[in-house]
Amino acid sequence: MNPSTNPLKILAIQLYRIGDALLTLPAVKELKKNFPQATIDFLAQNPAAEILKGNPAIDQLIVYDPKRPWHFIGHVRAQKYDWVIDFLGTPRTAVLTALSGATVRAGLSRVFHRWAYNRPLPDPQGSFYIAEEKIRLLAPLGVKFHGDLNAEINIPDASKAFARDFFSSHPPARPRIVLSPVSRRHFNRWPLDRYAALADRLIAELKASVFIAWGPGEKENAQTVSSLMKEKPLIAPQTKHLMDLAALLEHADLFIGNDNGVKHIAASLQVPTFTIYGPHSPVSWTFPDPARHRFIQKTCPCYEESKNEHLCRDTSCLHSISADEVFERAKDFLCLLR
Repeated sequence: MNPSTNPLKILAIQLYRIGDALLTLPAVKELKKNFPQATIDFLAQNPAAEILKGNPAIDQLIVYDPKRPWHFIGHVRAQKYDWVIDFLGTPRTAVLTALSGATVRAGLSRVFHRWAYNRPLPDPQGSFYIAEEKIRLLAPLGVKFHGDLNAEINIPDASKAFARDFFSSHPPARPRIVLSPVSRRHFNRWPLDRYAALADRLIAELKASVFIAWGPGEKENAQTVSSLMKEKPLIAPQTKHLMDLAALLEHADLFIGNDNGVKHIAASLQVPTFTIYGPHSPVSWTFPDPARHRFIQKTCPCYEESKNEHLCRDTSCLHSISADEVFERAKDFLCLLR
């Protein structure tokens, strides 16, 4: 098919993980730049889909329901896509791609179920930020990289009003620092008592306003950090959805936290980030702009031994990072940001 005479209809699949969904957006934007007449839909699952709503790079956002897989196979086939690109590469998304009826069924060549794809996409050579890696994956499809790695979030007016109301009732001093002490994966969780000690120093020595961010099922973590502190932080209010959280983050001067979805929302909003890493690769998961995005990481022997951070059971790499080290790095970073 010649896209200049017959505009392509493309489906991008990245069902879940907030950060993964956001880091797929630059690849979608590059598809649009390379094929400006194309229609590009995005299949995602909540809560990741929440942060994609209203995004200008997406023509139609399709919210996947894992309880109805056969419905979505039928739905995708009915759309008659020319290309289906599976960025996730799970057995479920591979089957969906294989049965899509698309002329081009593209997906990761490294996965066991690569049989599902007639255009397997080999990993690019070298180490890249995940957003760039996803773009470079598309090179066999004729997609050229223009250098834009920004993921955009289109925050609705209602969420912006929610954040304004909160900050008007809690007028904070500057700098405003958001702490995010949560992570879905145990090997990414820096100890809560370290967050408490860090927050105390940020407030006492830098006169910062410290906000503790949390999501569904995470309030106890936020309250634990607060209870361990001598100073008084602000615990962010419960948000109905991720756009409310994004609206709160938009008011921050700096994010400090684990390698998690909140960090990627902050980075997408151009909020500077300082990430405390366990075994994950900072090169892969930190936006490549050291003037605005920095990190700390210690040696991770568990990662070196297993070659797979998902098997990590030893969190000594995280426990060896002290609150004092993070404070000194964050203080220097804030000086540069000013």
